[in-house]
Amino acid sequence: MIFFVKKPINEQYQYQNTPTVEYKIQKGDTLWGISHKFTNKNHQEFIYLIKKMNNLDNSLLIEDQILILPVNI
Repeated sequence: MIFFVKKPINEQYQYQNTPTVEYKIQKGDTLWGISHKFTNKNHQEFIYLIKKMNNLDNSLLIEDQILILPVNI
């Protein structure tokens, strides 16, 4: 039996020095959808950064919540 395991997401980001923008959650927003609006690169890493930067334990978003999003990654 062969199991495929994803490598852990690279934590080498220095997100403290990353330029950011504020984003107000709209009805129906998801982290996946937000990642598609703000990056064309690795969406999993972008979501990981969003969660890390905003101290999110899960992917639950609340309408009108303000998130800090990294730019140019």
